[in-house]
Amino acid sequence: VAQAGGAGRGWGVRSLRNMSAAVDTSEEEERGGSEDDDEGEDEGEALDEDALAAAHDEAVAAYMEPEGDAPRPPRRIARTLTSTSSDSKSKSKANLPSLSIAEAIASVKANTKGKNQKRFVQAIDIAVRLGLDPKRSDMLVRGVVNLPHGTGKKIRVCVFAEGEQADEARAAGADVVGGDELIAAIKANGVAAIDFDKAIAHPAIMPKLAAIARVLGPRGMMPNPKVGTLTANITAAVAAMRLGRVEFRAEKNAIVHACVGKANFDDAHLEANVAAFMAAIMELRPKGIKGAPSATNYLMGASLSSTMGKGSFRIQKEALVKAAADAGKL
Repeated sequence: VAQAGGAGRGWGVRSLRNMSAAVDTSEEEERGGSEDDDEGEDEGEALDEDALAAAHDEAVAAYMEPEGDAPRPPRRIARTLTSTSSDSKSKSKANLPSLSIAEAIASVKANTKGKNQKRFVQAIDIAVRLGLDPKRSDMLVRGVVNLPHGTGKKIRVCVFAEGEQADEARAAGADVVGGDELIAAIKANGVAAIDFDKAIAHPAIMPKLAAIARVLGPRGMMPNPKVGTLTANITAAVAAMRLGRVEFRAEKNAIVHACVGKANFDDAHLEANVAAFMAAIMELRPKGIKGAPSATNYLMGASLSSTMGKGSFRIQKEALVKAAADAGKL
């Protein structure tokens, strides 16, 4: 039985069938012998003990040595735990060195050399990871900052105003100025009618913008008093937009993205822009609420990257905090 059990399932089943058939044959012969006693005692005595023993030995031999070769043992597959590509990427990112702000800027600029510099100048972006829960309404981080040296991007500014406010917007240098006609065109044509990057509105025309809120809102163009785009001082708002005004907000993964300049900026100008942006981020830390992060846990890290550069360069947390504190004192 031990030998048959080690062979395989199909082989063992065939062997058991052979054994049961042999045993059934011997039992039928015994019953047949008992029935033939009525016809004659000579035939009943033919099946003696030697015949039964021989039948038993034959059945055992058929069970122990079935026909055909034994099946191969099942193949064992050794499963090795291999790290996924995401795990390997996370490990490689964890091993990246942290640089100072000046070193990170130099590394990003060196990474942009020889990559379509004649066609366009790459932008330099910063990504800041915060230690908060952006799903909570009391932990929303959203604001605006005026970079001291601008972003280097040409921004088309639109002003929704009528009458004297419209004349003031044109005098301030707004690229697009309009009222009811502009609102009707955006409502009819949707995104195709938007020929600007930022929008400013006077409070008097704000109720009319409700008709195109679904077009402007998802693109971050809806005027908002919290970020200074809904104001009565049209001239100052247009000037701020052109001088390097940057709007930002924490995404669902608690990361804030913003542009801090171009690759052709001086290193000192880029460093000043990064410091000003970090000062604005640190000022918006949620305070006085349950579960709010401490000053040390609020800023988790930051990195610089370019538009078409490969990878990003992590900045030291201590350097960011110091730069934000220095910029806040200015």
